Amino acid sequence: MKIGIIGAGQAACTLIAELIRGQFDGEMLVFNGESHRPYQRPPLSKTWLTHPTETESLRLLPDPIENHPSVQWIQQRVTGIEPDDGLIVTERDRYSVDQIVLATGTRAKKLAVDGLPSEKTHVIRTLDDAITLHSALDGVQNIAILGAGFLAFELASSLDQPTRTIRVLAKGIRALPQVSVKAADRLLDATPGSIRVGVTVERYDEDSAALITNHGSIPADLVIIAIGAQANTELAEACGLGTDEGIPTDSYMQTPHPCVSAIGEVSLHDQPHMNQKIRVESISEANDTATTLSKRLLGKPEPFNAIPWFWSDQGDLKLQIAGLCARTDEETVLIDTETECVVMRHQGDRITAVEAVNAAKEFMAARRLFEQGPISLESAIEAGSLFSLLQSSRS
Repeated sequence: MKIGIIGAGQAACTLIAELIRGQFDGEMLVFNGESHRPYQRPPLSKTWLTHPTETESLRLLPDPIENHPSVQWIQQRVTGIEPDDGLIVTERDRYSVDQIVLATGTRAKKLAVDGLPSEKTHVIRTLDDAITLHSALDGVQNIAILGAGFLAFELASSLDQPTRTIRVLAKGIRALPQVSVKAADRLLDATPGSIRVGVTVERYDEDSAALITNHGSIPADLVIIAIGAQANTELAEACGLGTDEGIPTDSYMQTPHPCVSAIGEVSLHDQPHMNQKIRVESISEANDTATTLSKRLLGKPEPFNAIPWFWSDQGDLKLQIAGLCARTDEETVLIDTETECVVMRHQGDRITAVEAVNAAKEFMAARRLFEQGPISLESAIEAGSLFSLLQSSRS
């Protein structure tokens, strides 16, 4: 079997590694549209941006996997697929394969601000984005970050220096709306950036080097757009297999076309934990969907049944989330000490997610408990900690 994998990010590389470890008897053509070898993206807004090193430290795959004889790396951008004929079309050639895997990931959303020069506007999603941003920081005193999610506050922590003022501008009514008010407050209290909510940006005034907003003039030598990501679904859309919301698949990562699969952040599939079809952006989603597909391709199919998890490093604080909740889910604080904070998100007595700040043991216990089945809010409160609840469930 010859598999064409479009993309070279986390999902694609996990699939490659799992197939090789599973003694896959076939060929893999991997289409990498970037000029770099496969690299990790999460460190770009965290440790790497703070202490840039050679790109070797970001490598995703060890040499034995990356250079395996079954893998052929093709440094070309894919412009189209023809599933009925098993063809992948690039800027320079056409490749015939038996199976097409769409692991195209996401790209940073852009935002046009009237009057803002392109050289002062940055996003961070790729290694080239990070390199460009880092090279533009010399002499910058005022940084404005548009957006109020995890990425915005990771950047605020990473770019903090005594000579800089960092302002995080949120369009909505609160910052970090993805998490509970309690967990958000813990993180926001420690951020080096100043925060303004309900901000509408009208234009950029180059003479005063400032954003003109409904909150007045906000100094900005450099502006970072951190308003989220957009799924790269164009290849699937062109052949009727996807929309801008994602690429629908079944629980085995199979699209309606028998020759096309989709994994990672573009895959729109059932999330058993939430009992609904949803597209998830996380490292766990990349790894778990790729593992699910590898099992099917190796002839040992198992449906997707993973529990999502997430993390965000913001300075000295590490937020870890197990599970997946709606923003309207209730919140109950389980642990709140000087060093740790654990918040349970829930619908009635059923816990949907656990948010742990500097509480790795509680986070890991939550993951293990979710794997066992539904977690009762009452039981967790009675136990006093998720780790204790896990221990009692094993006795």
